[in-house]
Amino acid sequence: MNYSGQSRLSQKQEAVPELMQQAESEAESEMMLEAGSIRYHGKVYTYKKDILTFLFLGIDKNGEVKASSNLFKGGQADALFLAVLDPGEKKISVIGINRDTMASMNVYDKNGRYSGRQTAQIALSHAYGDGLEESCENSLDAVSNLFYGLPIHGYCALNMSVVSKLNDAVGGVDVVIPESANGLEKGWTTGAEVHLEGDAAYQFIHYRDTAQEQSAEARLERQKQYLKKFILQAKKAMKQDMTLPLQLYTQITPYMVTDVTADEAVYLAGQALSYNFGDDDFYFMTGTVKMGEKFEEFYPDETALYELVLDVFYEEAAD
Repeated sequence: MNYSGQSRLSQKQEAVPELMQQAESEAESEMMLEAGSIRYHGKVYTYKKDILTFLFLGIDKNGEVKASSNLFKGGQADALFLAVLDPGEKKISVIGINRDTMASMNVYDKNGRYSGRQTAQIALSHAYGDGLEESCENSLDAVSNLFYGLPIHGYCALNMSVVSKLNDAVGGVDVVIPESANGLEKGWTTGAEVHLEGDAAYQFIHYRDTAQEQSAEARLERQKQYLKKFILQAKKAMKQDMTLPLQLYTQITPYMVTDVTADEAVYLAGQALSYNFGDDDFYFMTGTVKMGEKFEEFYPDETALYELVLDVFYEEAAD
C-alpha cells in the first residue's frame, strides 16, 4: 500500500501556482521566467514541485455523510485547513483559513445550473453542491483560487462530529482552555489543562458564540491548538501501532468524503511520522474583519497572503 500510494501521488505533482506570476508587478514581470518561478522584490523564487498539499474541511453536519437533495444545503465548511508536506525540509506546515474569508467561488441556481462566480464567505463554497464530491470540488476550487491557483493534491471533508472518534482513537488530546471556551463544559475554566475525550473534543473545536464579534477567529484559534496537539498525539500513537492510519481510514469512511485513497493515506501517514511539526509551522492569514449585511466578512491582506504562499511553497533560487 505504501508503494502504491507513493506512485499515485507522484502522478499529481505537475501543476504550479500560475496566478502567482500574474500577481507580480509589471516592472518585475518584464523579464519572463519559466513556469513555477517568480521574481519578487528583486529575488527569484521557485515553486517546490515535490511538495504535497491537501485541503481538510470540517463540515457542520452530524452523523454519516449523505447526499443533499437541496443544492444550497450541502453543508458549510466551518473548518478549513491546508496541510502541506515538504519532503525537502522534512516538515509539515498547516495553514488555517478563516471560514468567513471572502473569496470567489462557483455558484448555481436552485435547479443546479451554473450561474457564474460570486464573492462570498468561503465556508459557503461547500454548501453549493450535493454535500459529496461536487461540494468538495467547489471548495477546492475556491481555496486554490484564493491562494493564487495553488495546486491542491487532494481533499478530505469530515462531518465534524467524527472528531470524537478520531480523538479517542489516538488516546485523547490535552488542551489548555482559552477564554472563548470557558464554561462550555463542566469544569472548563480559562487556563485549565483538560484531557479531551469523547464529545468534549467535538465541542472544543465546534462551539462558536455567534453573538460575539470575531467568533470565527476565536474558534479557529481553538482549532489550531487542538490540531497541533492531535498531530503530535497521532504520531505518538502511530509509533506504537503502524496499522493505525488504515484502521482510522476505514473507521471514518462513512463520515467523510475524500479523493485520497487508502493506500495514499497510508503512504502520507508514514511520511508524516518522520517530519517535523512545531509552532512555527502553523500559519494564519492576516486581514480585516468587517460586518456585512448579515454576517461577518474577513478580507485577507493580499500582500501578506502572497508572501505566505512564497514562504511555504517556494524557495529562493540559487544565484
